[in-house]
Amino acid sequence: MKTEVKISIRGIQDSAKDDSVEVVSLGEMQEKDGQIYISYEEGADAASGMDCDIVTSLLKIHPKQVEIIKKGAAETHMVFVQDKDTISYYSTPFGEMEVTIHTNRLEQMETEHGFQILLQYTLEINTAHVSDCSVEIRVERMNRKEA
Repeated sequence: MKTEVKISIRGIQDSAKDDSVEVVSLGEMQEKDGQIYISYEEGADAASGMDCDIVTSLLKIHPKQVEIIKKGAAETHMVFVQDKDTISYYSTPFGEMEVTIHTNRLEQMETEHGFQILLQYTLEINTAHVSDCSVEIRVERMNRKEA
């Protein structure tokens, strides 16, 4: 059964500690085979306030792994596994880049109306260190019953 959720993803890069980016979207969540799937849409350049392309995103949450899959103007499949390096590609209309992610922290916590995931990772693009990143993902069920 699908459940409507509000998803908030807030990211901070070490090179810009005071400058975080947050995306808030509505989406659908379902559980299947011990995994949680959350699908939602976001603007490819929502921060600019200009018209933007829509990117369809899917979060796949396993007990010890998180995947973020984006399709649209930009496409990627990022995999986060504690203390592991994963390699994927980030495709844009201007070309493709190899992305390496080393996950230093992957923490999943239940909350009153959903759950929260904390990620800390090192990001390399085409084998060059780009940034140390932190991401907080909050998921809240929308159709909960009020007491």
